[in-house]
Amino acid sequence: MANRKKTGGSKKRNHEVAAVKYKKKRSGSGGRKRLTSKETNIGDGTTRLNKYLAQAGVCSRREADQLIELGSVTVNDEIIVEMGYKVSPNDIVKYEGQTLSHAKPVYILINKPKDFHAITDDPTKKKSVGNLIKNFCKQQVYPVGKMERTSTGVLLLTNDQDMILKLSHPKHDVKKIFQIELDKPFRREDFDKLQTGYRNEHGIFIKAKDIA
Repeated sequence: MANRKKTGGSKKRNHEVAAVKYKKKRSGSGGRKRLTSKETNIGDGTTRLNKYLAQAGVCSRREADQLIELGSVTVNDEIIVEMGYKVSPNDIVKYEGQTLSHAKPVYILINKPKDFHAITDDPTKKKSVGNLIKNFCKQQVYPVGKMERTSTGVLLLTNDQDMILKLSHPKHDVKKIFQIELDKPFRREDFDKLQTGYRNEHGIFIKAKDIA
């Protein structure tokens, strides 16, 4: 364990923040301090670093823990590798050198019109849900799940990466209900194809979980 550095002439106080133990990383960090432990007096307004990254739209909390462990995140220009590290509103958080903004979770529920693309990050697509909500909030939000351009119905958009993961990852088994209208008769071979599964024109494998 590294020895703590003592500042000459300073008095030890029980209520003060404990000295931070650190070591310099010669490769890949440009000489910045690499924090391995920190004790703080937690007050109002602090946020766990992994939650901060998730709300900034970088990734989910679980993925954020991996980024922190790899030393990809800095707080006030110091690499943080401690799980559960908390940041204050005045801290400057960076991921791969880019400063992040701490965005509050935003949830938008819309009825997607037909012929609109379910995307929010492509300004060239005039007919997109991104253009429909561009004046609604300043935060960058993303659609939960995929919806075809010709489809209509309820679409949730959010910057909450944890919510996106819970609703879209197969392991959570969130059920979706689709009402499909056909422009031709539904034949027996179509029934069998949907039951056994097939790939559509976009290369996506489709199989009905239950069909009758």
